[in-house]
Amino acid sequence: MTNDTISFYCIAIFFLVACCYIIGCAVDMVTILSNLDSLGLAMLAFKPSFTISNLRDDRRYSDSDRLRNYVGLHTPIYRVLNHAQKFILAKGLSRDFDIHTNRGQQKWIYREGVLNISLSRGYSEVTIGARRIFAVSDWTRMIYHIDASGVWHETEYYQDYDMSDVIAQVTEALEVIAEHYNAEKYKAIDADKARQEWFCYAADNLGVVNDTWQRATVSLWHIKDSNKSVEWTKYWGRETPNGSKQYKTTTGSHPSAYRVAIGDKSYWVPHSICSRTTELHGGRQVRHDGAGRFIGFDMSTSVLDLPVWWLEKTIGKDWADKVAPLGRSEFFKAFVPKRRYYRR
Repeated sequence: MTNDTISFYCIAIFFLVACCYIIGCAVDMVTILSNLDSLGLAMLAFKPSFTISNLRDDRRYSDSDRLRNYVGLHTPIYRVLNHAQKFILAKGLSRDFDIHTNRGQQKWIYREGVLNISLSRGYSEVTIGARRIFAVSDWTRMIYHIDASGVWHETEYYQDYDMSDVIAQVTEALEVIAEHYNAEKYKAIDADKARQEWFCYAADNLGVVNDTWQRATVSLWHIKDSNKSVEWTKYWGRETPNGSKQYKTTTGSHPSAYRVAIGDKSYWVPHSICSRTTELHGGRQVRHDGAGRFIGFDMSTSVLDLPVWWLEKTIGKDWADKVAPLGRSEFFKAFVPKRRYYRR
């Protein structure tokens, strides 16, 4: 066998091995593709990294522009804001978010690096992670939307735009945040913060509002305070960040009684039996602690929660028929003395 024959056989064997390798790779690729086709691309652990990036960073409208020029652009994003806020409040996740949804034309629900739902004078957007999946441009008045499948949607603005896909993607992000919410972390923060806040550990001459009496809310006119006042002292303490203790005292005073007009008669009401409840925005009620005065000098009627036993003893068993307040002019005529000015 000559050298040429040996070289020919070597080349042939090498070529045959190469062909077998290529055929084997092709068969493996076909198998992989068929498996992906059967599983579906939706089973992948990532989503297409599409984002809306062709928008201007500067805003068209400012606080000097009329609301009618842009508030109509907020309708779709309000549906997302309302849904997210209800979800967060229902799950008790508010401490994981920066939320500003009360007033004004700039509102947002924000969780750093995870979720941002915001509107700002005509412009609105929803960002999940690094992906901006929804936006309304205040310059072009166009809606830009990337759905859960990564499909781009672009249309002229209209208020009835279907936000169900955006809400579904936001809900998915909120559920992930809820799964990783750590309530113990905030309990530890609150406990550490509470040690550094001032707390009252003792008091002198400070009364306590009696919560056991049955009370009735009475509208009345304040005529004057008693000449005698009650002086009180509170003693406070706290722990500083370096572990040392700090102490302080505060003082204050309040009248011992108030002369008031209930119905068409005047009475002295002791400060010690008074109570007053104030309703805050949202329906939450706060009760006056009694450290300061209960009523002041106003040009209108005041409200006190008085014990029923005091009303029955002072006004009579039929007190409910006698507590309607006088009108302003009648009150001034009956209880405010006229000032006389003399010429010199």
